[in-house]
Order: sequence, then structure tokens, then C-alpha cells
Amino acid sequence: MNRYLINLSYIGTRFRGIQRKIDKSAGQFKDPYTVQGVIEEALLKLRPVNEPILKLSSRTDTGVHALHNTVHVDLQRPNGKPYDADRITKVLNRAFEKDAQSLRILSTMHVPLTFHARLCAKSRTYLYRLAVLKREYSCTSGGQQPHARFIPIEEQDRCYFVGHPRFDIHTFATVARMFEGMHDFRTFMAVAKGNPRQQEAMHSLRSIDQITVNTGQTMTTVFNREQTERYYDFWDVRIRGRSFLYRQVRRMVGAWVAAAEGRITERDIYRMLTVPSPNSWCSNVFVAPAYALYLCHVEYDSFPTATMGSFLEQLRNRKTELQRTETTVTYMDGSRKIFRNNCEIDAPPRLGFIVDNSPDQVPACIVSQFLYLGSQDCVRQEVLEKYGITHLLSVGIETPPFEECAKRGQAKIECKFVECLDLPETNLSEVLAITNDFIDDCREQGGRVLVHCNAGVSRSTSVVVGYLMERRDQSFLQAFGMVKSKRPCVKPNAGFIKQLKQLQS
Repeated sequence: MNRYLINLSYIGTRFRGIQRKIDKSAGQFKDPYTVQGVIEEALLKLRPVNEPILKLSSRTDTGVHALHNTVHVDLQRPNGKPYDADRITKVLNRAFEKDAQSLRILSTMHVPLTFHARLCAKSRTYLYRLAVLKREYSCTSGGQQPHARFIPIEEQDRCYFVGHPRFDIHTFATVARMFEGMHDFRTFMAVAKGNPRQQEAMHSLRSIDQITVNTGQTMTTVFNREQTERYYDFWDVRIRGRSFLYRQVRRMVGAWVAAAEGRITERDIYRMLTVPSPNSWCSNVFVAPAYALYLCHVEYDSFPTATMGSFLEQLRNRKTELQRTETTVTYMDGSRKIFRNNCEIDAPPRLGFIVDNSPDQVPACIVSQFLYLGSQDCVRQEVLEKYGITHLLSVGIETPPFEECAKRGQAKIECKFVECLDLPETNLSEVLAITNDFIDDCREQGGRVLVHCNAGVSRSTSVVVGYLMERRDQSFLQAFGMVKSKRPCVKPNAGFIKQLKQLQS
């Protein structure tokens, strides 16, 4: 058996995505309407002994194009020798031309059996193309009648044409840059049927390496180019990351377009990103169309040659360099075994634990009768009444107004929202300048203040520790130790801890 990496490109207009559908009752079957099905059918022309089944590096939806995508396939030749890589490319492209498929094999490589097209990928780069109607033409009647506007036929189903008169590309680029780095993109994840992994807590955590918004170009011919450039400005949006969720890129671009058109605000984008939940999705945001999305590049660190030893042989050769270790196995009945140096011994008993899924509705009292710390679960009318809270300081997550107090004739709770991202690069001193004054105002009025963020772990903890350091003359160790003793789960991010330690100097 030999493994081959296939680099390919395709126009996804007539394909129902890249992945072949599987009927679980009938097993594998031919699917001429997907990229995978067309390639697997063409690979049969090589007459391999085994049935060729592709392993995809990236899955694209219906209508999404690919300038460079990769798959790998295992093929066994009848005589046992490997296929010539160039012959595989030629046979496949000849079959695609005969069937008039918008699919092209760029190259084929012979790779070792340890290589995997998806797992070995270092990053993936997507391109989304926008064509924005210039403002002087969007104010005319053509701006109110989208079907009467000029759209070049060469760009049909290749680019997203936007004709909103207030579209601001600078706002688009500003909100797009907020998505760089590690975030929980659950708000921007579409639910895929038959994928139980999407319910896992860490499944929607992804990192975006870079987002750029640059001036693009039209793909029209010389006859239409002058008229196209007179009406439209083209923009290329490039998004690079290791992996993406189902329809994540299209939903993100749709939110950025809504912000650029003024249908939602930057604060709405901030809330959708920092409060990850399907309920955070704004109802007036539309998912960007698939036909303007391109998978541009799948990057690998390197391609090892197929003649190198197997992965098992490499492990055996380096076995003497490995440190001795032990493995602890916990069985269903709670018993534990330790495997060390090919010996099995009983592990000492230990206390068990119970997962607590109940709401975190008990704020920690940091300073008696004055300063409290908790999560957003504490922001409930009954909890605030129980602890006599008069001031509410929300750090990074905005809470709805409390109108029930006025109806019941109770004193109105004074609320303060401070924007703060839970990122190491966030300037904590700017946040403390606002929060410390609010907490001092509460103290002068003889009230009680509850400081909270989303989980009451990082942002609100840093605000409370900073207040104790700056207004109560405590050192970092004293302030953090006090907060930790009252709420053991606190853990500010590394950037906040570094900035708090710098306050001492």
C-alpha cells in the first residue's frame, strides 16, 4: 500500500461541497455531485486493488471554491509497485476534462503512510472577495434596485456584490481585526447534523493567526473591466488559521458586513465574540454567501520522503533516549492500576469528586459589608437583594437594566459597564482608572458593590486586586492572597498578573 498527497483546485458552483455523503444504512456509494465522489470515481481508472477512499484536509460547503486544497489516498497497484505520481495527475485531469468537471489536479506526491492531509496541516488560508458599489452610484435609483445594477457576468457566483449606500470599509476592517487570536467562536458556528463533537466545551475554541483587508482586483475581461472598475471597489479579505468551525468564516464575514452597513454596532460584535452562545447571534445579521469564498492555501511544515522508515521504526530507534515513565489506569469500578517497567501494581486510593453544574450564585465577600466578587450568575434580583448590593460593576460583559426594583419601590441599583477583553495585551491601567473611582463612590455612599465578569475568574479578579493595591496600599501577594482565600477559583491571565505586579513599582 502506498499513500499519495493530491493538490487540487476546483470551482464549487456545481458541486454539493467537497465531502461525499455517506448513507449509513447502505454504506459507501458513488456521489458524482461532490468533489470527493468525482475524484474517487476517476481513481478507479488506475485499476487499483483496493477501493480508493480520499481523506480530506479541509471540507468546503456547497458553492465554495478552492484555489488549493489537498487530499490523500492509499492505493495498491496489482504488481505491488508504487504508481508514478505524474501518471496519477494526468489520468485524473484527463477524466475531468472528458466529463466537463470544473476540477483540476495541480500535482501529486508520494508520501509516507504516517502522513495525514488533515492532521499534518499547519494552517489554512481563506479568501473572501467583496465588490462594494461606489458611493456616488449607490445613492441613485440603481442603489435601491439591486437587480437593475450592472454586474459583470465574469464575476457571477465569484464575488459578493454589496450595494449599501453607507457601507464603510474602515469599520469592516476594524471589527475584523477583533477576531485575531484565540477565541471561543461558538456564536459563529453553524450546527451540523450528526456531529456530536460540536457539543463539547472546547470544540469551538479556535485561533486565527491573521486577518487582512486589502484592495482587490476584478477578474473581468478587457471588455467589461473599465465599466466594472467605474462602478465597484474590490476588496480581498484573507483569513489564516490552523482550523475553522462549520461555516465560521461565512458567519464572521456576514457580521462584519452588517457592522460596516450600520445594521449592528461594534458593541454588538464585541458581545457576540466575548459571550459565546448561539443566543448571542444578532437576528439582523445574514450569513455571507458561499460563492465568494475561496480556500487559497493549505500549508504544511514539510513533506517527508516516502522512503523514510515507518513511524514505529523511528520510535524503536529512539527508545533508548526516552525517559522512564509510568501510566495510571482508572477502571469503571473506580480501581486504579499503575504500569511501570512492564509491571502492574495497585495504585493507592484517593478521594473522588463530583462535578458541580449548578449556577455560581454566591458572591465572595472580599471586604466585609462592602466589596463582593462573583460571576454573571450572581447578577440576579434575588441574589442582589440577599446581599444588599447597591452598586453593580460589570467588567467586559454588559447586563440588562434592573427595572423590577423601581416597580417594587426599592432603591435602584447603580450599574457601571467597563469594556475589557480577557486578553494579555489589554491595558489594565485604563480599566482600573474607571473601576477604582466607581468603587470609591460606592464606599463614600456607604453602599455595597458587586464586581463581576463572565466567570468571575480573570477580569473581575484583576479589578478587585488592582483596587486593593492602589486604594488600600496592599502588595500584589497580599491582595491576590486575600482574593484567592475568599474565591479559590480565581486565575487572571498572564498579562493581567504581569501588569498588576508592575503596579507595585
